Amino acid sequence: MRRTIAEPDRTLPDSVGLEEFMRQVEADPLPLADRYRLVAAARVLLEELYVHLPLKRAMHATDPVQRLRLLERRLAPLSELQFHAELTDVFRGLRDLHTVYQLPAPYRGHVATLGFLVERYADPDGTPHHIVSKTDPSLVHAGFDVGAELEAWNGVPIERAIERNAAAQAGSNLDARLARGLESLTLRPLRTGPPPDEHRVLLAYRTAGGRRRETRVPWRVRAVEQHAGHAQDPVPTLATSLGIDVGSEAARQVKRALFAPPQARRSAARALRSVLNYRTVRVRGRSYGYLRIYSFNVSGARPFAEQVARIAARAPAGGLIVDIRGNPGGHVPAAESALQVLSPHPVTPVSFSLSTTRAALALARANPGFRVWTHSIRAAVETGEVYSQAFPLTDPEAVTAGLARHTGPKVLVTDALSYSAADVFAAGFQDNGLGPVLGTARRTGAGGANVWTHELLRVWLPEILGELPRGAGFRVALRRATRARGNVDVPLEDLGVEADELHRLTERDVTGHNQDLLAAAAALLA
Repeated sequence: MRRTIAEPDRTLPDSVGLEEFMRQVEADPLPLADRYRLVAAARVLLEELYVHLPLKRAMHATDPVQRLRLLERRLAPLSELQFHAELTDVFRGLRDLHTVYQLPAPYRGHVATLGFLVERYADPDGTPHHIVSKTDPSLVHAGFDVGAELEAWNGVPIERAIERNAAAQAGSNLDARLARGLESLTLRPLRTGPPPDEHRVLLAYRTAGGRRRETRVPWRVRAVEQHAGHAQDPVPTLATSLGIDVGSEAARQVKRALFAPPQARRSAARALRSVLNYRTVRVRGRSYGYLRIYSFNVSGARPFAEQVARIAARAPAGGLIVDIRGNPGGHVPAAESALQVLSPHPVTPVSFSLSTTRAALALARANPGFRVWTHSIRAAVETGEVYSQAFPLTDPEAVTAGLARHTGPKVLVTDALSYSAADVFAAGFQDNGLGPVLGTARRTGAGGANVWTHELLRVWLPEILGELPRGAGFRVALRRATRARGNVDVPLEDLGVEADELHRLTERDVTGHNQDLLAAAAALLA
């Protein structure tokens, strides 16, 4: 019996079709001279300032500098999309979501989306299922709604389609790549990667009632944030204490705009950015506090710590479940200050070090905030050290002076999308003995660095870094993070934080508000 291919009869609000968006791009291609400028700037950043270059060359058998040299020789015949794809791929080969090429306007500030999300769970025997967990009302048709189970993607079995997509992601471990492969099936930030090849996707699915059907859903493009009529990046470009995956932060904000209740969206608009959610949950007759930290992308550490302290004070005696799944990071001092108010004792923060190159030394001499690193970088000429001495970015006790501390039991929930400042938070939680770490993957996303933009580095190194064309940009891991206490000097990059206990998501977690996950967390508290 031939299947009927349905299509949504409405389009996603506040968006344009991918086909129309690409016509705008093709009408004004990037000149060849600008391409040369971008490749040259990338070489300077990776050779002179990228702190993880020795690690990446060893762990992933990649030589990005040689790839850039070859790209420079082969620029002329490349199309606009081919150029962006090649330069993006050089950076993706590093498996480092901190260190990225950021595409120029009009890609800047935009995300391609299908308008729905997919989540995965497995049966006790290991059989995987991929369920539509959220969708915009405009796409609901022919049984394609929350609860529909995907079976094929453009004719490819869904599990294999995710594996193929995961291979193109920059996650540093297999769990991270698979998680990002699943998320990017339906949501792709255009600032950090070229657009999808196809204009629409053919889906084979089984409805919640069990009927098999097919549909075509078009890719749409929408702005992440808009100011004065122009699309903007969702992360500051001149912040010095960030640890964040900007692509995932853009995706997070689009998810909120598409799927959060209208009241929550209005609240987020008033507060500029909503990153915390708290409620009390009942598990097996006992009450627990449940704090979800969606992001550390906030403007300051003290206000964030004050908010966490107020929330923690409301937690029942049974304990507090802190959930940072999907958190792409943000302001490192905010993450470590939040950690301090959750601890009855002084916490030891992670430490950061720089590479010992000439450019790193020039930066340390020019910027007073880097003074403590200057001596060890200069001494590396004689000692041969690859990294400078390590010092913390944050004094959590000073930031949180006078705030109440949470003294009750607590457990941290992580996943493979917990990244950067969220890695730092998880490492501090574990290293300082705040409680067990419960992971839905074995390790966190493994982003261990303080990331700076090309624009910020130009302020201090104008003699070696020039202006980039059309709002293009780079972000680079400048200072690497190493752990504390029992894990002193262990890097976070590529290793992440290993969970003390593992919980694979179940059907009740995906379709029933994390029921089994919360039960597992409560069991650890008990």
